Amino acid sequence: MATAPRRSGAPPCPTGEITATWREGRSICPVNLAWLKVNPNGCVGVPRAVQEFQMAIFEGNDLEFLQNFFGEHGKIIAAILAVIVGCISLAVAIIYRHRAVSTIERILGRSADKAHQDREFLEKGKAALKQAQAALEYQQTQLRVQQAQLRARQRRLDNVRTAFIGKEHDLWCLHSPKGLDDHDRKIKHHRQRPVIMVANFKGGVGKTTLTANLAAYFSSIGKRVLLIDVDYQGSLSNMLLSADQCDDASLQINKVLEPGATFATAYQGIRPFDKILKESALIGSKYEFASLENRVMIEYLLEDDQDDGRYRLANLLLTDAMWEQFDVTLIDAPPRLTAGTINAFCASTHILVPTVYDMLSAEAVGTFLSGAQVLKHSLNHEIDLLGVVGMLTYQQGRLIPHEENAKRAAMGQVAQAWSANHHFFDRHIPRKNEIAAAAGQELAYFKDPVVKGWFDALGAEIGERLLWKRMELSA
Repeated sequence: MATAPRRSGAPPCPTGEITATWREGRSICPVNLAWLKVNPNGCVGVPRAVQEFQMAIFEGNDLEFLQNFFGEHGKIIAAILAVIVGCISLAVAIIYRHRAVSTIERILGRSADKAHQDREFLEKGKAALKQAQAALEYQQTQLRVQQAQLRARQRRLDNVRTAFIGKEHDLWCLHSPKGLDDHDRKIKHHRQRPVIMVANFKGGVGKTTLTANLAAYFSSIGKRVLLIDVDYQGSLSNMLLSADQCDDASLQINKVLEPGATFATAYQGIRPFDKILKESALIGSKYEFASLENRVMIEYLLEDDQDDGRYRLANLLLTDAMWEQFDVTLIDAPPRLTAGTINAFCASTHILVPTVYDMLSAEAVGTFLSGAQVLKHSLNHEIDLLGVVGMLTYQQGRLIPHEENAKRAAMGQVAQAWSANHHFFDRHIPRKNEIAAAAGQELAYFKDPVVKGWFDALGAEIGERLLWKRMELSA
């Protein structure tokens, strides 16, 4: 069907307009169907079949057949049909657009959900990565700490190995003590209530005999005496407990030297005497003490002790409570530089050295005091030499010639090792069967008046060295 011609000079239909013409008399009237436009791009959004149907009706026919068919109402009917077709097209376009928008919204919604899930997954991944990084950093930190600990432990082991190669005294001076100034102040204060270490690294010189019988003398003049046995053989403990008629040689020294021992637990290790040495007491020792000494030494060398294992006895003795409880403390030390010996040295105000007057023992006195000077310089600045006592001499009065020679040699050794304030006591203790017979069972001081006289004289000299009379007068 032919397309109706356009009126001359009429503007072309704009994009998206559908035009129909019909004849009225001799005129051709354009009908502008721009109201059928769905969007600015023509009929985009209207299905192509609808577009083609519209074009077929309104552009492919001049609607004359409608006038002929419907008569005089053809124009109105054509307009009505055009409106109906336009409405249908608009409805179809709206439905199609709504479905398209719904589809797009669903797609966008799914995309948004997927994006949200991806973000959550990403955030979880970031959190997991952060945790993994934190765990890795913690493990690296722990590894560095462990490596530092291993290096420190290796360094300590190297120091220990070096210390064992050197002199025995250097072993106990390997680590510097803490709070030494306060310790020195306490030592000075306790000179009025002295702590006396009876020691010599030469065995068989009468250390235990001297300690026990001096305690008997001090007790007889009204002194409250604390005796401490730091020799795991327990010779002093056995002698005093037998004299006190007690069979219970309990391991009391361990309560003092155990790691972390407090004053309360250490004080529980003090055993008062019942029958001898009025108002005096004992901290005893047994063979099991040796294992504790080894442990204290190892922990000190490796710096595994929280406190300083060398000063545990000092922490008990250099206190106001002990000051009020006892007037003098005597410590029987073994002929070895053990943990017990070091604790005795660090807790003592004075050293009393028994010796036999022979040339071998004279040399040993010098060696012992030279080592004591090393320890004094590092561990106990204020400890002093109370003096040297001759033991097991052959007669009561003058020394025999070889004893005199040995004494002079010992005096030279002591002057060289301990130049300041060295002293040899005039009263020496001779050999006597009563002393030998009482050893390990009872105190010869209470059995033989002669022996008692010797220790009374020696005790009086020691009292003079300690300035007891002067302190009594000043008090």
